[in-house]
Amino acid sequence: MKIFKENNLVAERYIVGPIQENTYLVYEENAKEALLIDPGSKSEEIVSRIKELNFEKLIIFLTHGHGDHIAGVEYFRSNFPNAKLAVSIEDSALLENPEENLSFFIGESVTIKPAEITIKEGDTFKTGSHIGIARHVPGHTRGGMVLIFDEMVFSGDTLFCESVGRSDFPGGDGKALVESIKSKILTLSDRIILPGHGPETSVLRKKTKNPYLSEDAFWGF
Repeated sequence: MKIFKENNLVAERYIVGPIQENTYLVYEENAKEALLIDPGSKSEEIVSRIKELNFEKLIIFLTHGHGDHIAGVEYFRSNFPNAKLAVSIEDSALLENPEENLSFFIGESVTIKPAEITIKEGDTFKTGSHIGIARHVPGHTRGGMVLIFDEMVFSGDTLFCESVGRSDFPGGDGKALVESIKSKILTLSDRIILPGHGPETSVLRKKTKNPYLSEDAFWGF
């Protein structure tokens, strides 16, 4: 587990599952509400940590509906019955369809019950005094979302440290992906980016050092 902290906003990163997916527990210190972003597998460590911090409210926020990011949802629901699941309307159908959520990549057939919260562009998610804004970033999936705090961006599989997300899966669109990144993330002031796989990066670094976002990059799929 690695901890990121800015202005009392804490993100704990746990690497889970067979393809090393990043799950984040996000909270303001001493706040009573927390976000669990993309629980990609069962984790007793994360359950113990949530219980230790004694949150009164837990929202499970999905950046998108692929199996490696949702496989732990029902496990956490069973441990925290009052938790609410949030996903975009465009990706909601993926939760109940193992073929569409591509869970065969992790050697499972993942089926998730419907979410309690439908995420829309501009919706906000709060922990303490910190407010994250959901932005729709289609391209990796039709309903991909990033969650943007003043201090941190949770980018799911839209943007990685040295690359961008795949767009050759069903519902993917390479041009839309790059346009989403440029309009929704690269317009931000510098802050840390915490992706769905791999190490952290920053807005400033992505503006200058990601070849997939250059003007001459070709997106033919």
